[in-house]
Amino acid sequence: MFKSLALIVVHLAAAQGGQAVDVSGEVMKPDQAYGKQARLRLAGDTTFGWKTATFTGDLDLNSHALTMETGGGNRTVFAGAISGSGRIVWNGGGIPHMQTAPSFLGGTAPNTFRGTLTVKRGLLALAKPPGVQAIAGEIVLGGGSNQAILRLDAPHQIEDSTSLTLAGPHEGRLWTQGHSETLGPLLVRAHGTIDLGESECTLTFADSRSQKWDLSKTVTIRQWTRGKDKVAFGSGGPGLTAEQAARVGFDSPSDRPAGLYRAKLLDDGQLVPDAKVAPADPPFDMSEQARRQRETVFRISGRSELGGPNTPLKDGMTISFFGDSITWQNGYIEAIAQALRTGEGTRNMKIRLVNRGVNGGGVLSLRDGVDKAAYVDAKNHNGPQAPFARVIATDRADLAVVFIGINDVWWRKTSAEDFERALHDLASAAKANRTRLVLCTLTVYRELPTGANPKDAGCDAFAELTRKAARETGATLVDLRKAYLAYLQNHNVELRVDGSLAFRDMGVLTYDGVHPTQAGVELLADHIAAGIGRALRPAAP
Repeated sequence: MFKSLALIVVHLAAAQGGQAVDVSGEVMKPDQAYGKQARLRLAGDTTFGWKTATFTGDLDLNSHALTMETGGGNRTVFAGAISGSGRIVWNGGGIPHMQTAPSFLGGTAPNTFRGTLTVKRGLLALAKPPGVQAIAGEIVLGGGSNQAILRLDAPHQIEDSTSLTLAGPHEGRLWTQGHSETLGPLLVRAHGTIDLGESECTLTFADSRSQKWDLSKTVTIRQWTRGKDKVAFGSGGPGLTAEQAARVGFDSPSDRPAGLYRAKLLDDGQLVPDAKVAPADPPFDMSEQARRQRETVFRISGRSELGGPNTPLKDGMTISFFGDSITWQNGYIEAIAQALRTGEGTRNMKIRLVNRGVNGGGVLSLRDGVDKAAYVDAKNHNGPQAPFARVIATDRADLAVVFIGINDVWWRKTSAEDFERALHDLASAAKANRTRLVLCTLTVYRELPTGANPKDAGCDAFAELTRKAARETGATLVDLRKAYLAYLQNHNVELRVDGSLAFRDMGVLTYDGVHPTQAGVELLADHIAAGIGRALRPAAP
């Protein structure tokens, strides 16, 4: 231990004195080990860890590899000058909702290193002053667990001869934010997007006709405005083959109705929108009429109505929420609570919302109780929970919301008979306690809107059991699965220039295929709030 501390002191003294320090292996916090403004030279392949934060010193790659590991998306800034030959691998955001958490190549001095910079996943922003070189070597986007994004925070950050490869297997994205840039040739081995941003942008690639594109992949150009933006290949003539140009499309260009358009290659190398693309063999109705109909299913104003002037809530009411980890996370409950705190009809009321979620729970966990993993309060998320009947009596719950089923399908292997029986038992307990009951169907296990998710058959079957139980017991039904699928059919489909359709299995309403993103939280909150309102209002005669 003392030897390691002494070694760090020596390194600090040498680095701060202007002498380059040799480093290799894994360095979790280089700024602490060597000082933020240290001069470092790689003596072997090196990994800077997720606690790097901001490092302003200079680095000589010295024919070795530097891996920047952000720990799944922690903000990381490398603001010194990078020189020498070698390669850099940047691991940014991992899980979908962290994919756009940025890391930065910043500072005022140019980077002169030669070699490949690979953004394996997440977002790397080039943030040097305009015209100051951030990358001089080859750029590769891809190779990681999700999409790789390169963002320009200022114009002309890349040496003009630098090639760009979309490597896959996930989408590669060049996001200019309206900043102009000149690059070398483009090599397409995976689907990709070019986002031009709001400001005027000229993006020029070198002649790419010699690049062996994977002609099963496509590139989509977004936010293109006629008369303002320019995307071109080659100088003085077309720099794409006809086959390559046929793999490029424009998403909703400014002078056309919304939709995807094929690219037309002009004699000077510019690409402009041409004919509109129609989907080939869509798995569900993609007409505008069908989209509008689906929107009426998922877009509702449940929270604002529950908190509004005609709210059915009464001062002093208690609502208990039972569920699995989606409830246990407290996201949609807090979203409902916020609406009640600010709503015109409820802001002066004291409405108690009680989280009774069980992390990993299934329907039997709610009915019979658990020894641990239950939400107790904001500080204790791993406590015991009594059986449902006892909890609603202890809570003096006026209404209970039960949102359960995904773990029963996913890994608990609950039989259909046990699931249905348990729902009826919950309804009987609620009736005996004079507690109104809202039954919510499960949502999704993965997000493909085509019926191709691995657990879709089970999810459909258990959702139908919940619907049946609500009908038979008189509970109020909230059909969350129906709402999720309608939303995903509108928002989780990407048309490509060849007419094919692409879907994501997570990252729209869930960040991992089950647990909600912010969009998912808001959808859950609105639909469950609407269910609470229906349960409390008198039935129509």
